[in-house]
Amino acid sequence: MSIVKEKTDQAIKILKELDVDLWLTYVRKTSEIMDPCLYFLTDESWFTWETAFVITKKGERVAICGRYDVPNVNKNIYEKIIGYDISIREPLHGVLNGLNPQVIAVNYSIDNIAADGLTHGMWLRLNKLLEGTNYAKILISSEKILGALRGRKTPSELALIKEAIKISQEGHLKITEKIKLGMTEKDIEKILMEHTMQKNVKVSYPPLINVGSDTAIGHGRGLSHIKVKQGDLINIDYGVFYQGYASDIQRLCYALRDGENEPPEEIKKAFQTVVEAITKSSEALRPSVMGWEVDSIARKIVTDGGYPEFMHALGHQIGRNVHDGGCLLGPKWEKYGQLPFMKVEEGQVFTLELHVFLENHGFCGLEEDVLVTVEGCQFLSDRQTELKLLKF
Repeated sequence: MSIVKEKTDQAIKILKELDVDLWLTYVRKTSEIMDPCLYFLTDESWFTWETAFVITKKGERVAICGRYDVPNVNKNIYEKIIGYDISIREPLHGVLNGLNPQVIAVNYSIDNIAADGLTHGMWLRLNKLLEGTNYAKILISSEKILGALRGRKTPSELALIKEAIKISQEGHLKITEKIKLGMTEKDIEKILMEHTMQKNVKVSYPPLINVGSDTAIGHGRGLSHIKVKQGDLINIDYGVFYQGYASDIQRLCYALRDGENEPPEEIKKAFQTVVEAITKSSEALRPSVMGWEVDSIARKIVTDGGYPEFMHALGHQIGRNVHDGGCLLGPKWEKYGQLPFMKVEEGQVFTLELHVFLENHGFCGLEEDVLVTVEGCQFLSDRQTELKLLKF
């Protein structure tokens, strides 16, 4: 069974659970604006004219698209495929009239980026198409549907994520084997990109390479003038897409100084603080807990340790994107909207990531990929609990 078939079957169950009559995904020119939920609706993502994918809680599946796009719709998934030439208005009305929904969920969201594919122009256009009908009055956001659909991984999805994690971990291992004094952040990035090409995959995010205390913290690319020297912490954030599913892992090394057999105490303390924060938050990560509750555990451990608060969420979901939508393990900050208040669900895959910064050594951070099970949290990545020491 294809993943699209698995996910559209799953969508019907979610619609029943949420008591939503009909889910309508409305798109056009998807080569320019790719709706983030199309991955789950169709194997072919290129649709030129206005297109509507309709799924109901009763199990009906209908696709309405331009006549030339009809061959791109999977006939094993959609029981009815309707092509048009002049306008989508008449076939769309015909389908809605036949199904008579009382609630229609459409592809927009205020907080969930991965459920917000409907542009403002398309929203206005959809309302114009529905003008004179009752349907324009019963439109709601499909964010709850997409939050559940993206989050609840099927066995097929989970298998692909695990393979992406494996490839990512192999890349991290290559770095520890090949790194040398004087190597630049750009040199390290090149090793990872060569590994990515050898595995015939793509990076899920440009690798983030942080060497020493002069590095550019954040989402910046590796720098050609920052070189590995003794006493540096070396943090690598690297993940890949394997057949459309992402991994996202950080690993940490320390370059020993001459005469050192172990890192300085300030590094030991920082590293153990990060490890403890991941341990304690993972122990709390289970179905029905709210995202902010898990985040607050790690955040308190860091600040109680005397370090500044890390200015990002503890964990985001991964799946069809490296930063997938829905529930977020984050603080109650305005920029995150309602996402930290959502409840964790079984089947979701999260990162657990945080850092502290040491002025004399650099970025001390880790990131693990974990699965939420009915019993709690299961680590999918081979967890790093000991600092990798590099002796040159």
